[in-house]
Amino acid sequence: MRLLSCMAFLLFLALVGNPAPASASDYQKGLQAFNALLKNDDRAKFRSHWLDIAETFTKAYKSSPRGEAAPKALFYLGRTYEELGQRSFLRSDFEKAEQYYTQVVRDFPSHAWADDAQFRKAGIHLHHFNDSAQAYIEYLRVVYNFPQGDMRPKAQEALKELDQANLEKIRNATGGSPSVPAPESRQDPQPMESATILEELQDQAPAPAQASTPPQTAGRAELVNIRHWSNDEYTRVVLDLNSQTNYFHKLLKPDPELGTPHRLFIDLDDTLVSRDSPREENVADGILRRIRSAQYTQDKSRVVLDIQELDNFRVFALENPFRIVVDVYAPEKRMPVQTSIGPPQVSLDPKSRELTAQSLIEQLGLKVRTIMIDPGHGGKDPGAVYNNIKEKDIVLRMSRILGQKLEEKGFKVLYTRTTDVFVPLEERTAMANSKNVDLFISVHANAHRNRNVRGFEVYYLNFAQTQDAMRVAARENAVSTQKISDLQYILTDLMLSSKINESRELAHKIHGVTIDHLRSRYSAVNDNGIRQAPFYVLMGAKMPAILLEMGYMTNEQDLKLLLSDDFLRHMAGGLVQGVVAYKDKIEQFARLD
Repeated sequence: MRLLSCMAFLLFLALVGNPAPASASDYQKGLQAFNALLKNDDRAKFRSHWLDIAETFTKAYKSSPRGEAAPKALFYLGRTYEELGQRSFLRSDFEKAEQYYTQVVRDFPSHAWADDAQFRKAGIHLHHFNDSAQAYIEYLRVVYNFPQGDMRPKAQEALKELDQANLEKIRNATGGSPSVPAPESRQDPQPMESATILEELQDQAPAPAQASTPPQTAGRAELVNIRHWSNDEYTRVVLDLNSQTNYFHKLLKPDPELGTPHRLFIDLDDTLVSRDSPREENVADGILRRIRSAQYTQDKSRVVLDIQELDNFRVFALENPFRIVVDVYAPEKRMPVQTSIGPPQVSLDPKSRELTAQSLIEQLGLKVRTIMIDPGHGGKDPGAVYNNIKEKDIVLRMSRILGQKLEEKGFKVLYTRTTDVFVPLEERTAMANSKNVDLFISVHANAHRNRNVRGFEVYYLNFAQTQDAMRVAARENAVSTQKISDLQYILTDLMLSSKINESRELAHKIHGVTIDHLRSRYSAVNDNGIRQAPFYVLMGAKMPAILLEMGYMTNEQDLKLLLSDDFLRHMAGGLVQGVVAYKDKIEQFARLD
C-alpha cells in the first residue's frame, strides 16, 4: 500500500513538474473560443469578443515565438482579424489579418499552413481590397513557392478566373481579342540534373562535311551581341538579336565532381551566332562567372551563363528591337528571424542606440540614400515631338534640376544618362539594380492625339487597368497597344521579383505631395492621378520604381509649363518633398525610441 502511495505521489510530481507548454494551451484555448464564436451569430457581432480571442492567440505566440504552436497562433490571429473585418467592414482589420498571414509565410515558410496563409492573403486582396492585380501576384506565390501545398490547385483555379476576367477587360479596352505572343519561351519547371560539358555547350567544330556547306542564313535570326550588368546579388544579361525567334531555357545543377557552378542555358531556334558576337567572356564581378555562346547545331545557337550563387531567375523577351533578357538573383542575406510581433525590439545602451538603429534600417532595406534618375529617351530616340520640341530635351533638363535638389537634401544621385545619348530601356533598370540604388524615378512628358488632354500622372509597374494606361505604356515601350496586351502575360512572372507594393506606396507619396505643391503656385495644373501599366523600363527593378509623366507636350497649356524652368523647379521641389515623406515613412519602422 505504501509502495502504491509513493508511486502515485511520484506520478503527481511528474505531471505538476511537466505541465503542457503555455503556448500550446493558450493556442488550444483560443482555437476553442474562435470556433465557438463562429457558431454564435449574436456574440460574433461584438468586436470585443474577437479582440479577446486575438489577445489569447497573441499570448500563445509570444510565450514561445519559435514553438510548435507559434505558426498556428499567427495563422489564427489572421483568421480572427479576417472574421472581424467581415463584420466591421473596416479595412484596418483586413490589413492586420494580412500582416499576420505574411508573418506566417515569412517566418515559417516550411510549415504546412504557410500555403494556407498565402492563399488567404490573396483572397483578402481580391475580395476585400478589390485589388485583382495584387491578388494575382499573391496567388502566383502560392503556385510558385508552395508547389506541393494543398492550396496550389485552388490558387491555380483562382488564377484561371482572373486570367479570364483580364482577357475580357483587354477585349473591351482594345475592341478585339489579344493575340498569342509570337516569341515562345518553353521552360521546364524542374532543374535538370548536371550534364557533361559537351552536352552543355557544343564547343567542338562541326564535322568537315557539314563545315564545307555553310548554313543558309535566309529567314534566320542572328545573335549579334551579349550585354551584361552584375553585382554580388543581381545579374542582368541581354541577348541582342536582329529578328524575332523562339527560345528555350533550362537550369543545370552544380556538379561537385566536375567543379561546375549553376549553369543556365538559352537555346535560340533558327539562329546563327554573329562573327562579331563574343564566344566566351569571363566576368570578374558579382555572381556571374562566365558567359559562353556557340553554334550548337546548324540552325540553333546556345548561350550558357555560369552563375556562382543562384536563388531565382527570370527569362523574358522584349521587342523593337527583339532581345532576350535574363535576370538572375542571388540568395538574400537575411537577418535573424524576428521573435516578436510588430517592429523589431532591440536593447541598447545610449551610446550605441543611434548607430544600431541606422544599421537596422540598412539591414532591413528601409533606407533611401541613393536615387537613380532616368531621363526618358535620348539620342536616336527623341520621345514625343511637337513643334520641333523634343521630349528627350525637356526630361533631361528636368532630371538635372531634380537631381540638384535631391543632392541639396543629402541624397546621392545617379543618372542613367546626363547627355543626349541613347540608352536601351532594359539597360536603365539593370544600371539601377547593379548599383544597388534605393529608388528609381523615370522622367517623361506625355503626348496625345487629342490636344485637349493634359495633366500630371504617376505610374508604377503592374497590369494596365485602363485603355489610356495601355496607350501610354505602348508609347514609352515603342510597341503597339496589342503588344501591351500580350505583355501582360509575361508580366505575371516578373512581378514576383518586383517591388510592386513599395512602388505603389512611393507613387502615392510622390503624387499627393507634388500635386499639392504645384497647385500652391500653378492652380490650373490637371491631376490625372496614379496609374499602373507594364513599362519595360521598370521591369525587374529591385527597388521601388515609378515613372512620371509631367504633362502633355501636345497641349498648349502644359507645353508652356514644361518649357518654363520656374515650373520645372517648382515641380522638382514637390517631388523632393514626396521622396522625403516616403523616406520618413519607411524608416519609422526601424527607428528606436
